[in-house]
Amino acid sequence: MVLAASPHVLIIDDDVAVLNMVGDALVQHGMQIHPFSEGTEAMALLEQTEEPLMDLVLSDINMEGMDGFEVIHRVKAINPKLPVILMTGQGSLDYAIRAMRLGASNLFQKPLSIRELVNSVFHLVGEHREMRMAEAGLRGLVKEIRQFSFRSDELDIPSLVMHLTDRMVPLGFARPSNLDVIAMAYHEALVNALEHGNLDMDSSLKGDFIIGQDTYAALLHNRLEDPAFASRRVNVLVSTTPERYEVTITDDGPGFDLQKITKMADESLTKQCGRGLAMIRMVMDEVTHNEQGNEVLLVVKKKCE
Repeated sequence: MVLAASPHVLIIDDDVAVLNMVGDALVQHGMQIHPFSEGTEAMALLEQTEEPLMDLVLSDINMEGMDGFEVIHRVKAINPKLPVILMTGQGSLDYAIRAMRLGASNLFQKPLSIRELVNSVFHLVGEHREMRMAEAGLRGLVKEIRQFSFRSDELDIPSLVMHLTDRMVPLGFARPSNLDVIAMAYHEALVNALEHGNLDMDSSLKGDFIIGQDTYAALLHNRLEDPAFASRRVNVLVSTTPERYEVTITDDGPGFDLQKITKMADESLTKQCGRGLAMIRMVMDEVTHNEQGNEVLLVVKKKCE
């Protein structure tokens, strides 16, 4: 892979042999490295506002003083979007889980596979630069409107969710670490519009998969085959301004009892019926419905620059 300009990679490892080996490999592939044997000085370089602008941080976990977990915590505080790869001699699943929860983009176990490591660095640097370019290109956005309309039997919810979330990180409405949660909220809202709106399905019909009774799925299939239900449409309007990301989802169903929606409590999270809306309310900054109950407005406000 060839990048337009040499990537700047910050490397931290208190094992000089590993530091030199990894550094030499990255230099051979056209990268500019900034090696450090401990984290404090490395973070000082990262915090400075002058060039060079770092493309990636590569750090060992097990180090004296500032360990790799503290490194990634500091990196994400300085630049939440900067990718971090961690290296470790410990092959523990707990290490991997903790690293990913902190925002690590990848974790490599020592002894390192240099080929795999270099490939991962190139991939993540490319993604990071594309994101920076997208952010730069969208800085002048004043307002954008996008509209989608699907028949019930043509709606592909996962694909539509991808379109609803594709610009949220570059525009500063989400971070890579919480984008999946926002996507889940849109998914739930679209499922509600399709199944409980257009197809007029009742969640209480959901059966037990284990005993082989799924009345809900059978009725869902039948209604998608019925032109009276299948021809109903789900309409989605996306309105974006510098401060608000609004998604309005409207269905052709009979609507919902707004009083029941208003009274829905947090305990809905533990129930099968009504759980989706409770989850949506936890994620979104604003959730409002029209009087008929067949339209929902989901708002995410600007949080990060």
